[in-house]
Amino acid sequence: MTMIPLSEDMASAATRAVFAALEAKGGKGCVRFVGGCVRNLIMGKPASDLDLSTQLSPDETEAALAAAGIRSVPTGKAYGTITAVVDGAPYEITSLREDVETDGRRAVVTYTTDWAKDALRRDFYLNALYADIDGQVYDPTGKGLADAQAGRVRFIGEAEQRIREDYLRILRFFRFSAGYAREIDPASLAACVALKTGIDGLSGERIQQELLKTLALPQPLAAFAAMQAHGLMPHVVPGWQAEEGKLPELAVVIGLSDDPEIRLMALIDSGVGLAATALHACQTRLKWSQRLYNRLRDAGRALDLLAENAPFARLMYLHGRQATEDAIYLAAAHQGKEAAAVAYVMRMLQGLEIPVFPVKGADLIARGLPAGPEVGRALKQLETEWINHDFSQSVIEAALDALAK
Repeated sequence: MTMIPLSEDMASAATRAVFAALEAKGGKGCVRFVGGCVRNLIMGKPASDLDLSTQLSPDETEAALAAAGIRSVPTGKAYGTITAVVDGAPYEITSLREDVETDGRRAVVTYTTDWAKDALRRDFYLNALYADIDGQVYDPTGKGLADAQAGRVRFIGEAEQRIREDYLRILRFFRFSAGYAREIDPASLAACVALKTGIDGLSGERIQQELLKTLALPQPLAAFAAMQAHGLMPHVVPGWQAEEGKLPELAVVIGLSDDPEIRLMALIDSGVGLAATALHACQTRLKWSQRLYNRLRDAGRALDLLAENAPFARLMYLHGRQATEDAIYLAAAHQGKEAAAVAYVMRMLQGLEIPVFPVKGADLIARGLPAGPEVGRALKQLETEWINHDFSQSVIEAALDALAK
């Protein structure tokens, strides 16, 4: 018997109230912690994803919670998930399931009371672990506990079968390997490589989510390097052309920033570049939000100016402070700069104010320029001169004096 000390959240009064409510209807042991929180505690990591599994059906779960006076929300009832809310804390409770039919993107499931059948439909052995409210660990596959203790990420059963059930598991394999594996499992990797074209049928939203989740990990480089080395990246990022096995920009940026979006810029820069056509293709396929697309676009434009040795003030005026900072990270990646050098530049940047163009249309009219379209054209021309002369006040004064005369 393996016991784990529960985290504070897992042992809280609110959590115990949820367990008690379900066990009042389904009997002792009808509900267990599952997946991430159990795996992480075994591996000595902070508990996360406080999810529960139960032998009760979704309708029975709702009835049990209602009988205990606990509010429930049918957040994913069609998929077997009911969310209980106690003292503002949500608990996702999913009924045990087994797959009836799969098509590579979604599964048709039926409910079961068999913990082993529920475990066998999961992706990796170390994710098919359960624990009760006393901290006793249950390992229906007989391999999850050993894999968690060894830092090993492997598909349950036949790897290719698990992948064909949902091709997103290819990307999840690399994400979980980056987060939990001491090394990438060769057999699981081989299955991912053999079925890599299945990624093409996934929605852009699902691919984007996995990319950002992986990039948010402390050390994701090995996962992306493996995908690149084995030809998976062209199926993940449209137009991918990076040299096989080479991701130098990403390697540097990982050591400079833990912002997954900055790391995404470096990844895209490595693979397809930050030109408008490449970014449009990525947005179309990966369903980026307009905000994310704009951030990458502005960073690319600022990077081009930075390559021309444009002053930081000009970059900030034209593209904003965030784009300038993003471009500095990317430039550091191109040049292989160390974190200390980047930190120095960032501190210097914090001391700079974004210039404000000091002339308005009324100023030109007051000096004799007739009101109309010419005012706008003159303002734009004057602003361009002012920017190109590093925001020189003398340029402004000379232009206004010329108008007055």
